[in-house]
Amino acid sequence: MYNKRLNGYASIGYKAKGENVAAESVDIIFDKNSFLPVYINDIVNASREVLIVSPFVTKRRVTQMLQYLGAAVGKQVKVIVITRPAEDFEEKDKSALEITLDILKNEGINMLFKSNIHQKFAVIDQSIVWYGSINLLSFGSAEESIMRLESPNIANELMKSIDK
Repeated sequence: MYNKRLNGYASIGYKAKGENVAAESVDIIFDKNSFLPVYINDIVNASREVLIVSPFVTKRRVTQMLQYLGAAVGKQVKVIVITRPAEDFEEKDKSALEITLDILKNEGINMLFKSNIHQKFAVIDQSIVWYGSINLLSFGSAEESIMRLESPNIANELMKSIDK
């Protein structure tokens, strides 16, 4: 499936991130191993707002991202995380999740909760979009991909879709 998605994206003009693709390329598909430095750079360079929609949140990944999200908050950038509420999870997982959510809140990050969300994306400064199958605050070992593009129109559509 992963290769079929990459072929489909390639047919509409996207390139998979590889050794021969320039770092400045705007519209690129990344895998779980290549997206993080570019994603972090986008967060660090945000000037107004970072919106992250991640249905799952893990302490390990939040701890890894906290310095970058905290730096954005320190620059007066509004950081919003939308995730599932603790009530959506099994009892055995709730306390660890609540601790992780408190870490984010204590850093000054705005938390919004939506049950049963499945979308996984980030919108930075209402124009840079990260969209794909990677949970941005819990990504793990599965073979997943995410694309980065600059499009205020797509950013707006995604932000409207999460408001529903």
